[in-house]
Amino acid sequence: MSIKLKSIFAALILVTGLCSCSQKESRIEVDRDIVFAETTDYRGLDIKLKLDVYHASKPDNEARPAIIWVHGGGMYVGSKDAKWGLVSYLADEMAQRNYVFFSIDYRLNPEWEATGAFAPTLRNAALDVASAVDWVKANAMTYGADPERIILMGHSAGAEIISNYYYSNALTPDSLYDKSGIVALIPISGNRLFYDGDNCSGKGQAKCLIIHGELDDINPLDDAEILLKQIGDKGQMSVMKGNGHMWTENDEQKTFVVDNILSFLSEIL
Repeated sequence: MSIKLKSIFAALILVTGLCSCSQKESRIEVDRDIVFAETTDYRGLDIKLKLDVYHASKPDNEARPAIIWVHGGGMYVGSKDAKWGLVSYLADEMAQRNYVFFSIDYRLNPEWEATGAFAPTLRNAALDVASAVDWVKANAMTYGADPERIILMGHSAGAEIISNYYYSNALTPDSLYDKSGIVALIPISGNRLFYDGDNCSGKGQAKCLIIHGELDDINPLDDAEILLKQIGDKGQMSVMKGNGHMWTENDEQKTFVVDNILSFLSEIL
């Protein structure tokens, strides 16, 4: 073997070793089906609400920001599980970038449209987010998360739930629910505040990044613009031209979501 070939071979071994170490160090662990609340569902039956935690296997010494993810599905279907929507993509992406990602379940009601139970269904979901926030604060250190840097993130119905929970004093009064430690909201393909008219009544000052598709035919862009107006100078919006309601159909959509999230969080954390 020539000296030149030996040098190339040695370099390849070094690069391979470095890549292997990097991959090992960034391996993501998932703790599944952790009960964070016990309550009753829309039928009055006792249920346990669960969450999954995605985190680096070797956490840094410093506490990392916590993301609480609230799935979509119209409040009648959906799940915290990795197969559901953006969870399969964002959980790993954000955990790889040194966030602790909590994906939660909340109370669904498959009958809310037929029974006209939108308001109590939304309220129950918002209260479940409140319970998840309390649980994350109490257990953050177990996963190397920072209870003073919590980001609420959700898609579709999940986006509406987090926005209404945090910004609507009429839905979840600030005097009754501890919203401290929440530093940011990222509603994706969501809707407006339903209880506050033209303005948000909550006193929380967390910044908000609204991510929306220009051609969303489920929650139209006009509704996202209403939300932006409601939350005022706390909000900003990123719109993907030509995109609809979903964000997992191609790499361009996924890249748009992640790049905008990371850019926004880098400014406020």
